[in-house]
Amino acid sequence: MSGKRTGSFGRILLIILFLVVLALGVSIGYFNAQTVQFDYLAGTVSIGLIWLLLGVMGGSILLSLIICGGRIFELKNENRRLKRKLKDSDSELRSLRELPIKEGP
Repeated sequence: MSGKRTGSFGRILLIILFLVVLALGVSIGYFNAQTVQFDYLAGTVSIGLIWLLLGVMGGSILLSLIICGGRIFELKNENRRLKRKLKDSDSELRSLRELPIKEGP
């Protein structure tokens, strides 16, 4: 019974945390509603500050996912290779254990 209570407590805590982050995001958006000039290589654009902040955050998350995704892909390939090597070693060990033992002269 206690496992079920812990799970529901964790879920409630997660919902509360989500609502706090959501409220914080809405308040930041409300207080940063002014328009700013954003200068980039190809020109200039007037954009709301909150949209600029969200765009920079989204771009950072996307770049992080791309960089980390490449490393995760490499690690998965290495893991697959090591599992195959372990399986081959296990089968070789099993076959060596099945060999009959020859007694000395």
